[in-house]
Amino acid sequence: MSIAAHDDVAHQASATFTDEVTRMAGRVDRLFAGLIAFQWIAAICIALLISPRTWAGTTSGVHFHVWAAILLGGAIASFPIALASMLPGRVITRHVIAVGQMLMGVLLIHLTGGRIETHFHIFGSLAFLAFYRDWRVLITASAVVAIDHYLGGLFWPRSTFGTNAPGTWRWLEHASWVIFEDIFLICFCLEGIRDLRGAAVRQAELEAARVRIEAAGQARATELEKRVADRTAELVYAKEAAEAASRAKSEFLANVSHEIRTPMNGIIGMTELVLDTALSTEQQEYLEVVASSADSLLTVINDILDFSKIEAGKLELDRCPFDLRDCLGDALRPLAMRAHQKGLELAFDIAHNVPDALIGDGGRLRQIVVNLVGNAIKFTDRGEVVVTVGQAWCDGKEVGLRIEVLDTGIGIPAHRHKAIFAPFEQADGSMTRKFGGTGLGLSISCRLVEMMGGEISLESRIGEGSTFSFTARFGLGVAPAPTTGAALGVDLHDLPVLIVDDNATNRRILRDLTIQWGMRPTTCEDGYGALHQLRHAAAVGDPFRLAFFDAMMPAMDGFTLLARCRSDRDMAALPIIMLSSAGLQGDAERCREFGVAYLTKPAKQSDLLKAIVDILSDTPSSKAAAALDSSGIASSPAPRRLRVLVAEDNPVNQTLAIRLLAKLGHDSVVVGDGRQALNRLEKGGFDLVLMDLQMPNLDGLEATSLLREHEAREGGHMPVIAMTAHAMRGDRERCLAAGCDGYVSKPMRSRDLAGAIEEVMTQAEFPATEGAPLVAPEVETGRESAFNLADALADVEGDQALLRELALIFLEDCPRLKAAVHEAVEAGSPERLYRAAHALKGAVSNFGARGAFEAAVRLEALGRGGDLIGHGPIVRHLEGQLDDLLGALATLVAVDGDTAGCPAVDSDLSSRNGQRTMP
Repeated sequence: MSIAAHDDVAHQASATFTDEVTRMAGRVDRLFAGLIAFQWIAAICIALLISPRTWAGTTSGVHFHVWAAILLGGAIASFPIALASMLPGRVITRHVIAVGQMLMGVLLIHLTGGRIETHFHIFGSLAFLAFYRDWRVLITASAVVAIDHYLGGLFWPRSTFGTNAPGTWRWLEHASWVIFEDIFLICFCLEGIRDLRGAAVRQAELEAARVRIEAAGQARATELEKRVADRTAELVYAKEAAEAASRAKSEFLANVSHEIRTPMNGIIGMTELVLDTALSTEQQEYLEVVASSADSLLTVINDILDFSKIEAGKLELDRCPFDLRDCLGDALRPLAMRAHQKGLELAFDIAHNVPDALIGDGGRLRQIVVNLVGNAIKFTDRGEVVVTVGQAWCDGKEVGLRIEVLDTGIGIPAHRHKAIFAPFEQADGSMTRKFGGTGLGLSISCRLVEMMGGEISLESRIGEGSTFSFTARFGLGVAPAPTTGAALGVDLHDLPVLIVDDNATNRRILRDLTIQWGMRPTTCEDGYGALHQLRHAAAVGDPFRLAFFDAMMPAMDGFTLLARCRSDRDMAALPIIMLSSAGLQGDAERCREFGVAYLTKPAKQSDLLKAIVDILSDTPSSKAAAALDSSGIASSPAPRRLRVLVAEDNPVNQTLAIRLLAKLGHDSVVVGDGRQALNRLEKGGFDLVLMDLQMPNLDGLEATSLLREHEAREGGHMPVIAMTAHAMRGDRERCLAAGCDGYVSKPMRSRDLAGAIEEVMTQAEFPATEGAPLVAPEVETGRESAFNLADALADVEGDQALLRELALIFLEDCPRLKAAVHEAVEAGSPERLYRAAHALKGAVSNFGARGAFEAAVRLEALGRGGDLIGHGPIVRHLEGQLDDLLGALATLVAVDGDTAGCPAVDSDLSSRNGQRTMP
């Protein structure tokens, strides 16, 4: 401890000691005040008891002792009591109290006539006075006693010592006893003082230690606060950095998705188009490999993007109403061909108590099922793959579904059950080489199941197959009225139906379903047994009124059985629904020839019920509608022909959009960015817009927003379908928020585009433009052209004579305009160049001459900026474009005026003409 700290402790100890002595003296002062008052009252009582009266002959009066007790005792007690009340703890107060206490003892001795017992009061009073821990008080008190005993022995020996002649030495005897006691009491007081000082020092040291600890604690707290503040700042910075990284990752994912999907769109779309043309067997085989490889690559890309979005916390689930049975049916239908190619049966069975109308992310549920079923087909060489759906629980607001995917494949070793749910893992390393895949599908499915409030599990044995099962939580939607045959106009109650299928699972599913619809099924596993059942039922007078035939059966297939039935007079009119897992070309047509319905397996319940109702209806139109195509969807009437404006900057995607729209029976005009799209829409004549999101100059969202703002002022509504290669969450919402009516993701498929167009045009309640010219697609890309006849005619509303007149005027005026440009350049005048280029730009814009127009715009910009640096190449380019334009216009005006106008637009020339931007 430093000297300064030691001095502080000493000073603090001294102050503490003084305060403690003062407090203790004050307490003792109050104690003696009460004691003296009590002794005064006791003295009066003693006087009244021992000698209340004095006698003089026969007369008596109050004894002198009584008056002494009252008056003298009151005088002795009053002053100490007053000081104890007014000045407690003072030195003068305790000395006065010591004197008063001793005098009160002397009074009691005199009142009792010097009895030896009352002398002990003196010793008790000294002991009480030692409570002050002040030995000087004892000296004062002892001096008072000695003086009293000396004077009492001289003047009142009897009252003091109880004898008339005590002698001169008696007071010394009593004083000696008092001194003897004082020695012990003084030692007690000094020891007490030392204890008090020690306690004060310890308290001061404790206080100093407390101050030091508090100071250290405060310093530590300050340090910790600083560290916490620094750490908080670091965490805030880290959080902001993480958020920035997350945003960057999301943007990266969006860009990667766009950049990858754009070429994939061309590969898949063009391959799909070529496959629909006449090809040799070898070409068909090669292109099918290309299509399969592209689909596989797209699956890998989707898996990686989904996994990245999950890791970044960007993947969220939608909560939208969806139909469970249609959702699963649509999910499994594309997998049916893969299953058939491996000789597998694919079926799905949904328990009758499972609700159909649910609220949740049906798309992600479909993704999970497709992944699990796809894996099951991949790792199964023979047997079947079955999807079952049951209800785990239902509380009236939500329902828990338990979905199982069972296969008869190779199985998974027990020690790999957990590992396969980890990213980039498969059941065995060799499978990666044999079967392919990223190993992300199960990991993504596991995460999606967890997000749906469920869990996924696996049961598998080597060589016996696997069962993947998962639970998921969904909200209950508004259930529509049950669709029954009676509701659709056909009585299915107790209808005898024959089910013929070599697969026991398919027979069970169809049997349960027909029982659910009130029918009376009979099952059979082959064609010969079916013929026997049909003949027996007819013989007993209870013929079957409907039959389900599996097209692919051993010994006798479904079509052979169908032919046998149609050749038998008793079975020729039997309504039959053919079910096939192959979906081979020509099967649907063969069914139409026989007058039976055709569905691919696994068939959705809604499709199956519709086929039953249609084929049992008596109306010819219904029967005709019962012949479904290989996709299981009845052919619909041809869509109306639309004129579509395609806003797309990528040449490959432009071509693909044109071909897909042409395949769907629509006409198209293509522009390269959103600004050009708005310019073309101002001229009218379009029924629909396909708008790419990412384009130069003005992107699709901005263009759509501007279009909607224009429509809000002027009225009308142009349907817009957004196209994007991002495939990121939020794209659809952003498109709809910008005013788009629909949304398709690249790579575009013909069926997806057709569905989007049908949906948008149905919702729009917007009739196709009457009288819209059916012209060849006009591709306005970045390529220059001298003259665009279609645009020129559009600008004059088809007035060919007016166009010829404008051409003549331009042919006469063009030399002057060119000369004005040259003169401005030679004079080095930016202002003159600006005026000359502006005039030339307005003149060439009437003819769709994009090359000349853009060159004039660039010269105009140079003039506006006051700088002619770099004008040479632009002027030379302008001259070349003007020469080409003049040649084209000269050819135009040279046409005989009697030929009913200008020459027809050549489709090849129109597709080569460039895009045009109006001033």
